[in-house]
Amino acid sequence: MSFTGWAQVNGRDELPIPQKVELDVEYMNRGSFLFDIYILWLTLLKVLKRDGVSH
Repeated sequence: MSFTGWAQVNGRDELPIPQKVELDVEYMNRGSFLFDIYILWLTLLKVLKRDGVSH
């Protein structure tokens, strides 16, 4: 189970479905432990900055 992902840190609900699919494919191709750590780091930064929060 995942609480974040490559598409989430790249725009979340602002992205159209085809772009989310492209990001999911990119994630599968680049998948590694270090890439996952990078995504977690980006998630933490977005949470702290409240980036993308609309309500």
